[in-house]
Amino acid sequence: ELYDTLASKLAGNIKIDSAANVIVDRSKSKHEDIHIFNERFSSSLDNPNNCPISITHANSIKEKGLQVVDVIAWSIFQSLEHMNSDFIDLIKNKSVIEVFN
Repeated sequence: ELYDTLASKLAGNIKIDSAANVIVDRSKSKHEDIHIFNERFSSSLDNPNNCPISITHANSIKEKGLQVVDVIAWSIFQSLEHMNSDFIDLIKNKSVIEVFN
């Protein structure tokens, strides 16, 4: 439930202005749990024109974009939990742009 709540809060920062496919890290195995997550997440998106949205739950090992997010999350974890800011300092104040499809 905490994962769903945090993901939904973050979804509010995603502006949708055309059809989109959102890829999230697979954290659920039951179809019902995935459906509940998808409904909550998609309803939290900034999607004023109700553009079509599909949500894919993927293994981060197979998705380069999720691997980038894992590195960022790990860097934050190192900074907060181990007082090691070496990695977060490398990416601080950087913009992330899509460079592949």
